[in-house]
Amino acid sequence: MIPLFASISLGLHLKTCAVGKPRISARCGTYGVYENPDSKSGRVIALHLIVIPAKHPQHRAIAEIGGGPGQAATDFAPDLLSGGFGKTRIMLHDTYDYVMMDDRGMGQSYQFRCDFTPRGDPASYFRYLYPPAILAACRTSSAATHDLRWYNTNAAVDDLDNLRAALGYGKIVLDGGSYGTMFSLVYMRRHPAHVESAILDSVAPPGFQPLPGEPLGAQNALTDLFAKCSKNSACHKNFPLFEQHFQALMKRFDAGPVNVPAENLVTKNIETVALSKEVFVDSLRHVLYSPDASAYVPFMVERAYRGDYAPLGRIMQLVILSFSTTLNMGAWLNYACADMTPFISEAQVRYAAAHSFTGDLRIRAQQQACAAWNVAPMPASFNDPVRSGLPALMILGSDDPATPARYGLAALKYLPNARAVLVTGGGHGPDTPCTDALELQFVRAQSAKGLDVTKCSATFKLPPFATSLKSLPPVQ
Repeated sequence: MIPLFASISLGLHLKTCAVGKPRISARCGTYGVYENPDSKSGRVIALHLIVIPAKHPQHRAIAEIGGGPGQAATDFAPDLLSGGFGKTRIMLHDTYDYVMMDDRGMGQSYQFRCDFTPRGDPASYFRYLYPPAILAACRTSSAATHDLRWYNTNAAVDDLDNLRAALGYGKIVLDGGSYGTMFSLVYMRRHPAHVESAILDSVAPPGFQPLPGEPLGAQNALTDLFAKCSKNSACHKNFPLFEQHFQALMKRFDAGPVNVPAENLVTKNIETVALSKEVFVDSLRHVLYSPDASAYVPFMVERAYRGDYAPLGRIMQLVILSFSTTLNMGAWLNYACADMTPFISEAQVRYAAAHSFTGDLRIRAQQQACAAWNVAPMPASFNDPVRSGLPALMILGSDDPATPARYGLAALKYLPNARAVLVTGGGHGPDTPCTDALELQFVRAQSAKGLDVTKCSATFKLPPFATSLKSLPPVQ
């Protein structure tokens, strides 16, 4: 790990390295930039990066962009060419270099150092999405080490474009999912001459940003899960009253937090903690991101309805800790509070909350957290729709509880050379072998024209519903 206060100089600092189980030859290191890009003076921060050269280099590159915000792009490197991302990335590696750089504040790029899920205090993260005492301490420590004004999407986008120039690429392919699509669209707006094409997976576009916790998306995903269970013979046999029992469970949360068992990962003891409704509904939404994870929901609900809260506690803890280890929460707060929360429409919130099991709990928790974080919002123009004639391919899931397809489809009219694939039944990141093949065709053609985007619509395969937790990984 790069020390936070290391002596850093401007520019590229790369050396030979190997990544992943195949030990693929790469170049790893840092790119030094000014924290304040406007003044071009003062503190220099090191942005961590990995470059994997193509097998047959043609001086073309694909930039892999992290999600969140808060995810480190370099985390993709070990699995990128080992099949973990499908065959497309392996085949494109023939002529494309892969560039992965952690955005400022994320990964090893002058990271924010905050722990919102202390392993010895499950009671705090089962009660609050943003534990107030932890948030306050994180804000104080972060402001002492970072100039919070410069940790936002515009600054991170410009960092990537400066890196592109330093590496000598004329244009790059942008490949991002979720927040990475917002990043990519902002890049297309700020640096259009330097974009070859863009793959946008689970789209969160400026001008059509999903609400925090996306109540309507979460409700749609859950409603479809009710229907899938009802139509599936095994699920219906085992959980014939899934929807009714879920509603009964929600009424318990309406009366106050529900006590569930959770493991204290320091003492290794099982503790009884109060699971609040705000944490429950948002963590359940996270479970609904993935069809494989959603397959556990009917079992979890049925056991909780019958008074056995152990599966509920374990699944909630798994998803909470998974997100906390994947995302740098200090960076997440700074970017979200500057780039997203300021543009929330209260009319949209009221409508969405009235039509979703989640209500407005996540939205209000995030607004309160951002009020405490107190970072300057981006100008209103940041949230203008991106207008671009650059080629783009959107991959959307009909059951996406985080970035519902309607947002990407709304942005399409501003992107005349973009096409969208809607995967029926797909969640957040609805990739299938069919969409992988379509991405390969798109990148090689450098155009979305002529793509048959309908052929992948029905390629989602429903995983079997779970009747136990045997296949779940341990809480770590």
